[in-house]
Amino acid sequence: MIKTVHIVYFSGTGGTALVAAGLANAFAGLGIGVSKTQLGKAEQKEDVAADLLVLLYPVYIMTSPKPVDEWIASSATVKNIPAAVISVSGGGEVSPNTASRVAAIKKLVQKGYDVFYENMLIMPANVFVSLNDDLAAMLLRAVPGKTKKVASEMLSAKRVRKKPLIWDYLFACLGELEKKHSRSFAKRLKVNDSCTGCGWCRSNCPRGNITIEDSKPVWGKDCVNCFRCIYGCPAQAISTSGFAKKLVLKNGFDLLLLQQRTQHITEFPPVEQIAKGRLLKNLIKYLRD
Repeated sequence: MIKTVHIVYFSGTGGTALVAAGLANAFAGLGIGVSKTQLGKAEQKEDVAADLLVLLYPVYIMTSPKPVDEWIASSATVKNIPAAVISVSGGGEVSPNTASRVAAIKKLVQKGYDVFYENMLIMPANVFVSLNDDLAAMLLRAVPGKTKKVASEMLSAKRVRKKPLIWDYLFACLGELEKKHSRSFAKRLKVNDSCTGCGWCRSNCPRGNITIEDSKPVWGKDCVNCFRCIYGCPAQAISTSGFAKKLVLKNGFDLLLLQQRTQHITEFPPVEQIAKGRLLKNLIKYLRD
């Protein structure tokens, strides 16, 4: 019997934090005691005093972000505590992300957890593709229902384990290699003359990786590619170069503003009319379900 749940999560630009809140509300609504840990800087050893661990994170380069790996590495060894791993992405359970939970699950199993459940939830993407407001609003409105369904499946002890596509194992391995060199991403970050030296980036970097020198931000060696400083800068003064530049949405990404901008939408067209193209094909099934 599961009476308590501990949710451990990392969130870069807010989508996963919203899912974590949805899951917490869903479990609480089902009479389950809930606690949460939001990851940021390198975590100290933490004992999970709960009947179920839920590990939640956004897909970063086809795998788990560095703070998640650090938390697992620093956590205590347990004996068959049930665990679930849920990833969050803008495209869902499609290539190249179908193996994005493999490494995290393997590490949890090595720590003694019984990972009996895994899933992928979809939030508005903050890279590559900017969704129109109708589709973004649909995904945001789906969070309570999706998280309630996932919570109910976990409490029923339903065993859900996915089989990744074979070639996605390779993508995930490449992601693991790239993660070791993530500090190179910070080297490509640039600050233009509109920077006011306000320090927003320093205060909001989840890793504490930014200092202000001569009224300008300077990045250290602990960047995790979360894009929070790029999208959150009040002066829109931070940009990047190289391939990473293609990832950044031209109009930026602000989840709070997106929620505010779409809250008035009460009627939606058929999802097939607005989720067009191969990259959005999986969203149709996700929203229908």
